[in-house]
Amino acid sequence: MKAEIVVKIRALAEQDKVLELADDFNDLVTEFYRLQEEEEHQWEVEKLERIEAGEKPESIEKPVFEFLEEVKALSTLFHEKRKAEVREKKEIEKKNLEKKQTYLAALKDLIQNEENIGRAIARFRDIQEGWKEIGPIPRDKRQDLQREFSNLVDSFQYNINIYKEIKDHDLNRNLKMKQEIMEKLKALLELDRIKEVEKSLHALQDEWNSIGGTHQADWEQIKGEYWETVNAVYDKIRDFYKDRKEQLAANIESKKVLIEKAREIASHELDSHKAWKKWTDSLIELQNEWKKIGFGPKEENEAVWQEFRAVCNDFFDRKHQFYEKRGEEFGDIKEQKEKLIEEAKELSESTDWKETTKKIIALQKKWKDVGSAGPKYENRLWKRFREPIDKFFTTKDYHFKNKEASEAENLKKKKDLIAKIEAYKPNKDAHKSLDELKKFTEEFTAIGRVPIKEKDDVQKHFKAAMDKQYEGIDLSAEEKDKVLFEARLNGIFTGNNTDRLIEQERIQIRKQIDRCNKELNQYETNLAFFSNADESNPLFKNVMESIRGVNEKIETLKGRLRMLREAEQQAMKEVSVSDEEQGN
Repeated sequence: MKAEIVVKIRALAEQDKVLELADDFNDLVTEFYRLQEEEEHQWEVEKLERIEAGEKPESIEKPVFEFLEEVKALSTLFHEKRKAEVREKKEIEKKNLEKKQTYLAALKDLIQNEENIGRAIARFRDIQEGWKEIGPIPRDKRQDLQREFSNLVDSFQYNINIYKEIKDHDLNRNLKMKQEIMEKLKALLELDRIKEVEKSLHALQDEWNSIGGTHQADWEQIKGEYWETVNAVYDKIRDFYKDRKEQLAANIESKKVLIEKAREIASHELDSHKAWKKWTDSLIELQNEWKKIGFGPKEENEAVWQEFRAVCNDFFDRKHQFYEKRGEEFGDIKEQKEKLIEEAKELSESTDWKETTKKIIALQKKWKDVGSAGPKYENRLWKRFREPIDKFFTTKDYHFKNKEASEAENLKKKKDLIAKIEAYKPNKDAHKSLDELKKFTEEFTAIGRVPIKEKDDVQKHFKAAMDKQYEGIDLSAEEKDKVLFEARLNGIFTGNNTDRLIEQERIQIRKQIDRCNKELNQYETNLAFFSNADESNPLFKNVMESIRGVNEKIETLKGRLRMLREAEQQAMKEVSVSDEEQGN
């Protein structure tokens, strides 16, 4: 692709006349540098990947980009030619202006002093031909000079009454020709390439002036339409250059905004791979936005580019330093993890399930504490570390599979016990009934583990059966509250998500205690209103009774916290015993 563009660039640069080729040449150079920037960006990405893979930055040589120097040389050649041609053009336009001013003076003299119509017509034609043959003049003089010449032509044509010698069909033909030029002028308003518009406008105006007059009745209308259209085309040209200037300035401002964003990104103190990855992506996104913004004025465009590139280079230099230091740290961690892998291999053959499980868990904690060995090694090391550990636990799981039959039997025993609880008739002695129900709980717990998928369901049925029996026992409110709370605790400690439920229960109790304390404070504040009241005062007695009630509720809630703590400690002991049984 670049080779094809270079061929086109070379062909344009080698032309003798390049001024009219500037837009095409700049478009090709812009496309070439866009491809060049993509290649440089791709090399930068490849360089970072090679550095991250372990290569030293100094060993990575920047490639020689094909055609870059040639394009620079061709650009210099083209622009030198263009500058010379512009200087030459300006000199020619200056001379042409002087020539046209001479013809204007001659036409004025002809109109004012020539009385012989034949000679006047001959001289007029000579002036017209001479004027037409003169090349372009400076753009800022063109419209006014052309208007003055056209006005003088109008004056000549109508003042000397040449229509006597021009046939009627010539006048009609001239009208038709001028109408055709009018259509061409209007078509210029639809064109986008301004240089083509300017060139065509000058040619059409010269052609317009070379055509003879028309009938007076037609002339006023077509003349007004002509100047209205010509002025609109000149306005289009002026607006283009004004908009282009504004757009170039806007592009510079947009690029300055990106520079500030890049500075903001580069200002971060980054100390992790994740952070470097995040802000590198952000900076690359800014670079992509930069490419989408058009050019600005040449000198300003080059200045902001150098500023933007310097910020980016500083960021990537610091990134390189970070990963270079990080690579040294990863090397030390890699050695430590190699030793942990060897330890895991030795443990994988052990059948001392309890002790080896503890050692492997400790080994896994060491692995985590050591930290990452980096993206290059971490996944491979982790896979090697997991293999002996997976082997040990697979062997251990196989060893304990014979427990499935035992758990199935336990499930049947628990279901039978639940049926027995549901059929139980409470004793008239409430305390005796409580003892019997506690024995049911002890028996249920002593049965042992059931299949995990059945655990929640059987626990739910057991709790429902026990709650129903507790509700049927005749107890005081305080006793019943304690018994039901104990049953609630039993449900928590024999179900799933025990830790979360324990914490939720503890938080709920403490919230209730806090509310009671606030209520108690309010009552004690109210006592201040009864500082002189007799204790027999009904309101005073009511406040004192409320205080006693709140204190009793607080003690009940504190008792629940103690029961929760004791139950938690007991559960931890049972878990410890169970783990020991599994380990052995």
